[in-house]
Amino acid sequence: MDDKVKAVKILVIDDESYIRDSVKGFLEDYGYEVVDAENGKKGIKCFEQESPDLVLCDLRMPEMDGLEVLGTIVDRSPDTPIIIVSGAGNISDTVEALRMGAWDYIIKPVQDMTVLLHAIDKSLERAALIRERELYRKDLETLNARLVSSIDTLEKTKDRLVQSEKMAALGGLVAGVAHEINTPVGIAITAASFLKDKTRLIKEYYTSGSLKKSDLESYLDNMDEVSLSILINMERAATLIKSFKQIAVDQSVEEKRIFNFKRYLKDVLISLKPTYRNKVCSIELKCVDDLEVFSYPGAYSQIISNLLINSIVHGFKDKKGGAVSIIITLSEVGDLTIHYMDNGSGMTQEQLNKVFDPFYTTMRGQGGTGLGMSIVYNIVTQKLGGTIDCTSVYGKKTEFLIVIPKVLLEVSKVDN
Repeated sequence: MDDKVKAVKILVIDDESYIRDSVKGFLEDYGYEVVDAENGKKGIKCFEQESPDLVLCDLRMPEMDGLEVLGTIVDRSPDTPIIIVSGAGNISDTVEALRMGAWDYIIKPVQDMTVLLHAIDKSLERAALIRERELYRKDLETLNARLVSSIDTLEKTKDRLVQSEKMAALGGLVAGVAHEINTPVGIAITAASFLKDKTRLIKEYYTSGSLKKSDLESYLDNMDEVSLSILINMERAATLIKSFKQIAVDQSVEEKRIFNFKRYLKDVLISLKPTYRNKVCSIELKCVDDLEVFSYPGAYSQIISNLLINSIVHGFKDKKGGAVSIIITLSEVGDLTIHYMDNGSGMTQEQLNKVFDPFYTTMRGQGGTGLGMSIVYNIVTQKLGGTIDCTSVYGKKTEFLIVIPKVLLEVSKVDN
């Protein structure tokens, strides 16, 4: 027999010495290591000292019978095989032994020792399978714990990346708006400085008594023109600040409110103007003027921002004269539909299949994180409870169809 079988230790517990000797001699011939005990108490002590791989036990013994031995071993080591070998022909003993945890039952005297050998082999195979199953279960638990930990880590990492993406987008918005505001503010400052110099000069003329009618008329004409310029540019700056302020708040505070959808999207597009000024020839927004919805405004800001940036970065990367169309409609049951389309370079079927996959980007190493469209998908499907579908014709166009259910407080028929 191989080394693995030779290492197997069997404990024989029987009060008849000739039975112990014959079984021991037979099993040792097959390479098993055998230890024996003459009664139940000594058998338990030997079991504790030797830690055998299998136990052969008689039922009728002095001091402690086989059922007591069986109960003690099953309680202490339920995975150790125990085979009852007894001359008692009482069927109730057999049933009780099996009920208590015996693995097999053999009537002695054993006429054919190969029957005993077969029972031992089968019990050892079963014990090995139980150990393997337990090891497999523990391995699965360990792997499952690692998997849960990995998923938790990935979720936390994804949340941090999404938050980082949102903050980066907000930072870009701040930079763009700051740049936009600089222009009207700069013009207003120049005009105000010009007005100040002219006023000082007129005051000097008036104080010295050399003020002419023509000087006053020229000053009044200039003041009217310069004041108008200051007013127009300050109103432009105020509009930019108002748009940016509301959008920034909506992106950081995720609360539902009632808002005018068209006006809000126009504010979003105004705040994004620095992003698309030199890339997109036109952005067409079609939406009824009086569409009031009850939803998360910041979510729509993120959706439109990511779609537009996606068009600019990918669709219009190598194309001039780009155009974007955004069509908003409302169904009779209050479902909002956003149809977004650009005439950019489109996508291949492979790119289209992965468009919503997190971290998928065709601009790896060029600043692309691959989270933009994944963020859009999660906002639409999870936060807003809607659906989003994408179609594309390579080299021609890309379209997104977004449907958000029941965006009205009171659903009523709306004429689109």
